[in-house]
Amino acid sequence: MLDSRSEQQHHFRGDDPQITRAREAAEARFRPKRQLIEPSAPETPPATVSLPRKPRVLTIAPPAPVHAEREAPVSPKRQMTPKIPRSQFGRVRTWVKYGMTARQIAEVYGVAVGEVARIIRKA
Repeated sequence: MLDSRSEQQHHFRGDDPQITRAREAAEARFRPKRQLIEPSAPETPPATVSLPRKPRVLTIAPPAPVHAEREAPVSPKRQMTPKIPRSQFGRVRTWVKYGMTARQIAEVYGVAVGEVARIIRKA
């Protein structure tokens, strides 16, 4: 019995070379690694003094030149279309029914008030 006890103690103490190697290998794995610090190049000032780096700024292109030959603004009479399409007559009558004036409807369609009055009279 003493032999088995001494054998157990032998294993616990770590006298076994196989256990010792295993323990050392495990400790080596978890040991902090040394960082190799490479000597940096000697800091010597450059031969010429360098100016600070210029920031890269994008410039905005100038706006296109404005032509002096602008077309004359279109007069209100030129904007008006001669007639309201027949497909819109029902809409015009509905707007009148809900309270729009002939002038307001004429402004929407860009026609003369007389054109709207003509459509309303046909109703």
